[in-house]
Amino acid sequence: MSGAPAAPRRERAIDLFKGLLVLGMVYCHVLQFFSDQQIYPNGQHVIDIINLITFSGFVFSFGYVAQLAYYRKSFREAAPRMLAAALKTLIAFYVSGTAYRLFIDGRVLSWANVKPILLLNDMPGWSEFLWSFAYLMVLGLVLFAPLKRLAERKWLGFAIAGLLLAATYLPYGSVHAMKLGPLVGTRDFASFPVLQYFPYYIVGMLFARYRIVWDWRVLAGAVLASGAFLWKWLAGGALPERFPPSIWWIAGPALLLYGYYMLSRLMERYPAPFAPFEAMGRNVLWCLVMSNLLIFALKGNQQNNLLLSALDGLWMAAALLAVASFGVWIITKKDRQKRTRSGREHATTTT
Repeated sequence: MSGAPAAPRRERAIDLFKGLLVLGMVYCHVLQFFSDQQIYPNGQHVIDIINLITFSGFVFSFGYVAQLAYYRKSFREAAPRMLAAALKTLIAFYVSGTAYRLFIDGRVLSWANVKPILLLNDMPGWSEFLWSFAYLMVLGLVLFAPLKRLAERKWLGFAIAGLLLAATYLPYGSVHAMKLGPLVGTRDFASFPVLQYFPYYIVGMLFARYRIVWDWRVLAGAVLASGAFLWKWLAGGALPERFPPSIWWIAGPALLLYGYYMLSRLMERYPAPFAPFEAMGRNVLWCLVMSNLLIFALKGNQQNNLLLSALDGLWMAAALLAVASFGVWIITKKDRQKRTRSGREHATTTT
């Protein structure tokens, strides 16, 4: 028998969690581009719910995965992988942002149009989240040592996450630099400021570090947070501010995300029916970028000729993700075959 240590088992539940978020995000984008909420008003309710939970959910999942993949290691071991992940995400922003300018805005492919995107001086629509994802990974690396220590102090971690909600009271109107908006927030353009959403990253780390699943204290906190959001929504007659995010918007998805998390734990028990969600969760970046490219290209081709109901939009989202997933399958086919051959050879030499 070989004495080599076994590789750490992948957390299937968090892949399922991310897969649910991927489906929701692509569904939301489909409705935004190919539906009309005046004709299909139910679609707007779907869009609002998905908008509320998606970015916060991804930040939570990134914190969860970072705790397992990076913060258990030394800085020297983790830094190259974290930087590589940030670079891949930045490239994804370049690809998606350029596609938006070409297919949706109808611009020509020229250095004058691409250069501002590459230099992070342009924020194309429906690609902002990718820029913020890259910032999130860089921030997780810059704060590597304090975050690693913070994860060792469970209740301090939750307290710091709560205190970070105060960042939603920063003077957004005084921030005008394009590169600062996705970090601290601005009123000049739509962005997902990493600092304001960072509490979910810390909570994700703590969930992974302490193997939190069902906990009545977490449920109570989530109920209070989402209850405050609901109260603000009903009292004001409109959704709390999203761009830039108010404290109500940041707190709002807590209960739904905890429900998603518990659902993913349940789905983990039945691997076969939910394999597509797990596959999407393993390849989040690919699925989101490819779906964006397909949506932008189709919208540029169809203009206003394609009008979908909420149900039709769900089927279209599933079809787009099937195409993206097929691309993953083709790209990784040789790698799977290599792993299979390696596994057979290993079994032969160790029996």
